[in-house]
Amino acid sequence: LIVMTLLGWTKPAAALDISASEYALANGLRLVVIPDHRAPVVTHMIWYRVGAIDEPPRKSGLAHFLEHLMFKGTTRYPDGAFSRLVGLNGGEENAFTTQNFTAYYQRIASDRLGLVMDLEADRMQNLVLSEAIVRPERQVVQEERRERIDNDPGQLLDEQMDAALYLVHPYRK
Repeated sequence: LIVMTLLGWTKPAAALDISASEYALANGLRLVVIPDHRAPVVTHMIWYRVGAIDEPPRKSGLAHFLEHLMFKGTTRYPDGAFSRLVGLNGGEENAFTTQNFTAYYQRIASDRLGLVMDLEADRMQNLVLSEAIVRPERQVVQEERRERIDNDPGQLLDEQMDAALYLVHPYRK
């Protein structure tokens, strides 16, 4: 009776009107545009089809490590300039790594879209890495691992469950 009463009070979810357009660029990139004119803001995301699943055996964390290194500067924009420019233009940015993808995003005023597209293109083509840049960032990623995984029983359980569930699948890592 309680379930029936609760069901009677629920409303169906509002339908989302999502009209996405997809384009294939000459360089192989796919562009998906989902217009949303509720605010003069744009979220620019670039997704790379590479993640933890692509790491070699006994090298876990490489995808996340490379995600971090992508913020370290280029020949045009030295270390910290990317984030500083996004922030000075009223935006925010971040990145994440999953089993199958690494993604970078910026949320910024729509008239600044060209800026973040230029920054991302430059980051992909002109990243500058040296031992002095790589070594400390490795320690940062290792510390993140200790804080987010090693000290979290739920995360440790997830790792053990993946190892048990995916015996011959790369998700086992």
